[in-house]
Amino acid sequence: ASPQVPSASARTRETSGRCKLGKMFPNLFIINSTGEVLIEKHWEGKVARKVVDAFMEQQVKKERKIDVLPVIETPKGYLIHTRRGNIVLLTSVGKETPPLFIIEIHNKIMQVMYHYFGPAVNSRTIRDNFTLIYHLLDEMVDGGFPFTTDINQLQAMIQPPTIVNKVMATFANQDSVKKALPEGMLTKIPWRRTGVKYHSNEICFDLLEEINCIIDRNSNTAVCEVKGSVVCTCRLSGMPDITLTVSHPSLIQDAVLHRCVRINRFRRERVVSFVPPDGRFTLLTYFLRGPCQMPLFVRPNISYTNGSGNVNISLGSKLRDTKPLEDIKIVIPFPKEMLSSNLTTNTGTVSTVEALTGAHREVHWCLPRLPKDKTPVLEGTVLFPTGFKATYRPTLVVQFNAKMWNTSGLAVEGLNVTDVKYKPFRGVRTATRAGKFHVRC
Repeated sequence: ASPQVPSASARTRETSGRCKLGKMFPNLFIINSTGEVLIEKHWEGKVARKVVDAFMEQQVKKERKIDVLPVIETPKGYLIHTRRGNIVLLTSVGKETPPLFIIEIHNKIMQVMYHYFGPAVNSRTIRDNFTLIYHLLDEMVDGGFPFTTDINQLQAMIQPPTIVNKVMATFANQDSVKKALPEGMLTKIPWRRTGVKYHSNEICFDLLEEINCIIDRNSNTAVCEVKGSVVCTCRLSGMPDITLTVSHPSLIQDAVLHRCVRINRFRRERVVSFVPPDGRFTLLTYFLRGPCQMPLFVRPNISYTNGSGNVNISLGSKLRDTKPLEDIKIVIPFPKEMLSSNLTTNTGTVSTVEALTGAHREVHWCLPRLPKDKTPVLEGTVLFPTGFKATYRPTLVVQFNAKMWNTSGLAVEGLNVTDVKYKPFRGVRTATRAGKFHVRC
């Protein structure tokens, strides 16, 4: 007979002894931008909805919602929240709890909802799938502790809300929650479904990096950090075993590994060996600190005189090969007193917008791609009231995408697929984009 899924209350009794041994995830309030409670769930005690009112009071005090601190101290404890668009996940803790523990569970819950309902998760989505989200929360958090958070495992137990599943639930009276545990839950690798079959077997890796840096007035790098990730898309039949080797493995020091990676072998040999989950997942993330290669240079020259300002900004590529930079955007903030601007460019478009906070005005210089035959230049003047004197120099915010290039030089050297009888297609792509890329004038 198939093993039966234990009820949430039974699992809670089984884990009641563990609740006293570590930090817990006590409750969850999912609210919208107006403070309406869409879902409320408690694992330890019961917290009154007054905590939502306390959170909304803090939100009203801020000009922007994103300026609300993620951890808010109250007379009776702490409020920890995570915001995704107009949806807020709020947890109230009565004693000191590691905030990152709570925030990580919030992020995992949102990732699961994005996977089940798509990127547009809003109030209506949550209301329409209220019961399904409750089932997911029962599986993801057990007795206040993270339990089943893997997407493949959750999909095997709780079917996504497809049109076919909704029709079956309506006319055939079938529940989206399966009555028996899937076979994969009883193996040593529960993150991979059993019986996976594809007509075309392929596995692809995306090496994605993000540059966070500050460039000073002398074009020197003051601060630099690179956040990288290796994202795998696996469509392989059976139970394959993957061995991935990379160039310069010493770069992967400060790394976060997916649970499928054999950590002991990774520590000994710096080889990523794993049995992959089915579908798309992040295999590992890593952080590099220190000077790095920049894909472009930005040379700003902004000066203020009585009632006006002169602007001259040029940029160009530092890449030796022919791969162009794409989706380039330079944001230049000016004081809110700016009356008008007369700026021209030989490449791209220029527009003036009001900042979200209203504290300043911004000039946006957008280029679909960096040309190879000329140096893009933005020049002109900005007008201020007579007698106005600017008290600060603007800091430019730069955005860009560089395909088939990464700043660390990390590359895939070898990819071996074993324990299968077919020869899969293998692909590797690299890309780098700007994170918080700031250039001081």
